[in-house]
Amino acid sequence: MSRVLFIGLLLGLLTSTGCMVLDEVDAANAKMKSFSKTQDKADEGSAESVASKALKTKNELLQQSKEWWNEATSLSPTAVDSSIVSCRVQGETQFMSKDDCLVRGGVPHGVSG
Repeated sequence: MSRVLFIGLLLGLLTSTGCMVLDEVDAANAKMKSFSKTQDKADEGSAESVASKALKTKNELLQQSKEWWNEATSLSPTAVDSSIVSCRVQGETQFMSKDDCLVRGGVPHGVSG
């Protein structure tokens, strides 16, 4: 009789413990779902702000590029040095100042300016 009571008690404890564990797991899942929804909303907001900042930066860069093209006198972003020439040195064409070309024993061509 005590064996039957012991086995019944043991089965009762095993099932109740399992239910309690499952209840805790369900409660944790519910909490995680509510957290992930708020996290998704926060991620959406930050993604939108990043996208709007990127668009703003892109528009600013486009505007700066248009202004540069309107004022450009050459393809160089800085003023062109008028002493730069093409120099034929040892069978190769290189670009350098006229003085450097002569020092290296080259022949200067196409003086800019």
